[in-house]
Amino acid sequence: MSVIKILIADDHTMIAQMWGAFLSNGTKYEVVDKVNSRKDLQEAVVQYQPDVVLLDIALSDGSSLDILPALSKQSPHTKYLVVSAYADVATVQKSFAAGAHGYLTKTSTLEEMDEAIGFILSGHQYRCREIKELTLQEEDENLSGKSLLTRKEKEVAYLVYKGLSAKDIAEKLGVSFKTVEVHRHHIYQKLGIQKASMLMLYVKDNEHLFSDVNV
Repeated sequence: MSVIKILIADDHTMIAQMWGAFLSNGTKYEVVDKVNSRKDLQEAVVQYQPDVVLLDIALSDGSSLDILPALSKQSPHTKYLVVSAYADVATVQKSFAAGAHGYLTKTSTLEEMDEAIGFILSGHQYRCREIKELTLQEEDENLSGKSLLTRKEKEVAYLVYKGLSAKDIAEKLGVSFKTVEVHRHHIYQKLGIQKASMLMLYVKDNEHLFSDVNV
């Protein structure tokens, strides 16, 4: 099997170096370049025609998703694996609509990155475990006059009621801080509330709705 050419596009030098060191540790991958801007990304894609681009959304000169359709035309065989701090369904959907082939969050493991690269090179889309769980949670809504909370949203709401901070909730549930913030935003929207104290009062008054929460 020929060596897989990887191009890394991220404006955080330490992260790019870490990914490069991991992927270069063996004969499977060749990291052809590391870039931090959309301008350099476009030039590198044309020059190297990489098999896979590890793509951060927020580059130094703007969103990489804005130029992804053009990149796909410049190197049609190249696969794009987004690796982002954003862990919300809307951003994931926007990424795939722009032409991404896979999506990892920056809480994903390096081993999962290796797995994702294999998936997208075999012609499949890849969503990391955190995004799969978040998508299932959003699809798990039941309507009864207004949307009820999903299982994960109920866990977040109950932990807020117990006095945990967003950081503590993220650690307890094994998700990113940003994912907790997204859940909390959805909870506030569904319940028509604006702050944590109101959420705590809601949970206290409706503890029977949280009897299945096990956290």
